[in-house]
Amino acid sequence: MEMAQEMIDAHDKIINGTGDRLKRHRRQITVLDQARTRSAAAKKIEEPDEYFRQRLEITNREKTLSFDFRLTALASSKEIEANAIVQAVKAEDQRLVYDAAEPRQGWGGQNHPRFPADHFLSNVDLINGTRLLAIATKMPKGAHLHIHFNACLQPHVLLGIAKNMDRMFITSDKPLSESGDGRTDEEARNALHLCEIQFSILPPEKEKPGNIFSPDYVKRQTMKYSQFLQEFPEKHNTDPEEWLTSKLVFHEDEAHNVLQTVQGAWEKFNVKTRMMKGLFNYETAYRRYTQGILEDFVRDNIQYAEIRPNFMETNQLWTDDGTRQIDNVGIMNIIIEEFTQFQQRTNNSFGGLKIIYCTPRSFSNESVAFALDECLRFKKKWPKWIAGFDLVGEESKGRPLRDFIPEFLAFRKKCEESGVDIPFLFHCGETTEIGDDTDGNLVDALLLNSKRIGHGFALARHPYIMEHMKKKGICLEVCPISNEELGLTPRVSGHAMYNLLANNVHCTLNSDNGTIFRSSLSHDFYQAMVGKTDMTLHGWRQLIEWSLEHSCMSKEELAIVRADWEKRWEDFLDWVIAKYGKSEALDNESKA
Repeated sequence: MEMAQEMIDAHDKIINGTGDRLKRHRRQITVLDQARTRSAAAKKIEEPDEYFRQRLEITNREKTLSFDFRLTALASSKEIEANAIVQAVKAEDQRLVYDAAEPRQGWGGQNHPRFPADHFLSNVDLINGTRLLAIATKMPKGAHLHIHFNACLQPHVLLGIAKNMDRMFITSDKPLSESGDGRTDEEARNALHLCEIQFSILPPEKEKPGNIFSPDYVKRQTMKYSQFLQEFPEKHNTDPEEWLTSKLVFHEDEAHNVLQTVQGAWEKFNVKTRMMKGLFNYETAYRRYTQGILEDFVRDNIQYAEIRPNFMETNQLWTDDGTRQIDNVGIMNIIIEEFTQFQQRTNNSFGGLKIIYCTPRSFSNESVAFALDECLRFKKKWPKWIAGFDLVGEESKGRPLRDFIPEFLAFRKKCEESGVDIPFLFHCGETTEIGDDTDGNLVDALLLNSKRIGHGFALARHPYIMEHMKKKGICLEVCPISNEELGLTPRVSGHAMYNLLANNVHCTLNSDNGTIFRSSLSHDFYQAMVGKTDMTLHGWRQLIEWSLEHSCMSKEELAIVRADWEKRWEDFLDWVIAKYGKSEALDNESKA
């Protein structure tokens, strides 16, 4: 009760503060102010006019608690106009895209009209044709703070590189023989759905030759990828790269069928990441991929990013012939070299890049201790490049943060002695469970002074921890589409971020593993807008500003990126007004 009263009093101070733009929000007395305790009697309302006046005042008071209240109150006339246009575009998209689409049929033939905040995978093809997504794509998004480096680009990019690699091999855990080879049609189809495909660059001595399409194929025998591409259409009458792409991305039934669980969705996710790994873990792909992701950041109007590559004591990045491994120092050098070349080639078109040192949470204490020590060495060697440290992998299957407390505390002491700052940026709270180790990671993230936390979906269920995270200025890296596809929420409107934002927890939007989820950061901004009826352009701006504020940039770096973002934001507002500013412009475009 006391904490709630303190929050009310604090916001009343803001409402009654000075400043021309805030004066219109000054509060009027309500019946609730006359009954600040449960024992106090509220004034009886007898007239309808007074009732609705009181109701309006309480509603307005509630709005002042909103996470975007400050930016709404201080919005420029241009921002107010652009926001009105965005709201009109949302309504037009409903009418022209969703209402015009065929309803989907459910159980017993029930028709289900299409709507913007439905399952992302149900809607993605419709979303890609909306004006709101076009606006989200054009909008400068500030910093992208939660993106796994091995799953950023569309599948065709890596598949296209792989088919030109002489030493690329493909394997399966079961034969993909066609029907008639001792198999029924159903068995052949099931094998295509259930098989786990993996890729690898191999030298001749590591080959285990076999033909995936033979009934006698033995699990993980190797087949030249070029040969696979040639034979697959003959055996299964479909394009091999389209089939492989379908194996790399989530489909609606995978994420949302009635039997699916969080654990089942993660099982599918892990199969896809293992498949992705072999397409990514050799030098040519890694270099081209680094260039590609930077191009994608610029294309999606992102100004700065902190990427999460995986670093391990025995890493799996190979030379193109598969004869030699490239160690973690080599991986750092590749990323830095490719970024430098990209900036030279594009006249410094991207604001900045940093690397979050990540290692699997399933590793032993000794391996995590090695990773922490290497992270510190990297920070000393490349002080401007290392952003922080994180443990990655399925949180419920990996080890909880508390297992590594001695290692984390020793690391923090070493950093202090070395005069360097390497913040923890832990994945935690990516769960719907209550009271288990995964849920408990939030406590450790708080005690370890994590600068940000990845996901934090469970935080809304922990009011005490949430209040202290707010006091410490800990920000959440929220990933709406990822959380939906991995079963934490059926639809974006039920996402925990809205409860967290209602409690003024600082949040940023992120795509997590865009390759697998068929999404970009623009899609996550789209989802955040359609998942909350009263979400505004001012809300989008607040999420962007927090992404810059809670990044690991130095003050000097932030000042440069922030100044660039502010100019881009003004240009973006001009673009919205010019393109969609007149209602007839919307009507004309809808008829085109």
